[in-house]
Amino acid sequence: MRPSAIYRAVKARLMAGEFKAGEKLRPDMLKDAYGISASAMREIFLRLAHENLLTQEEQKGFHVPFANEKQLTDMMNLRILLECEGAKESILNGDLEWEARLAAAHHKLVHIERKMKAAADIAPIVPIWTRIDWEFHETLLLACPSDVLRATHRNIYEQYRQQVVAGLKSAGFRPETTSEHAAILKAAIERDIPACQSAIHTHLQTYRGDVGERLKSA
Repeated sequence: MRPSAIYRAVKARLMAGEFKAGEKLRPDMLKDAYGISASAMREIFLRLAHENLLTQEEQKGFHVPFANEKQLTDMMNLRILLECEGAKESILNGDLEWEARLAAAHHKLVHIERKMKAAADIAPIVPIWTRIDWEFHETLLLACPSDVLRATHRNIYEQYRQQVVAGLKSAGFRPETTSEHAAILKAAIERDIPACQSAIHTHLQTYRGDVGERLKSA
């Protein structure tokens, strides 16, 4: 695998909670699995630490971040701001192709969320759901002309998802999640900016208020 592909693979595992919060990751732990040198894996870890998906302490190496109430709340607030603004710009600038891609991404999301609702244990599905959930939210902002906004939104989304997966046993999935995604899609397709932004708020503010208690009991 190329370093870029390995970087994406390790990032996906971090976002899906495949490594435990607080777990120490050493380059030599993963180098054989991906067929690269320890130094090359360290470079990937450094990149992930720069994106705040790993923590690095001098003489202590790399660790998976712990769930933190303040961090999750900060990421939630930032994500709301970025996603609402990005959705507005996408609605103003998106064409029929954008609508079709958004509808297709939502179709995949509905399919995987039905499986999660029916599953006795959602843990094996969380990595797939995380990827498809990102695809939907990424597509929502795809017609936003600001590359900086979209890149910033991606990093905030990744940190947010990692915090949610680490801190909440549900990994952030609730029965209402499916209808919330449907409301976002409907408003976006109808080009109703206030309704879309309201739906985003409703979807992302779920953890406000009780997130502290959830993290304490996790």
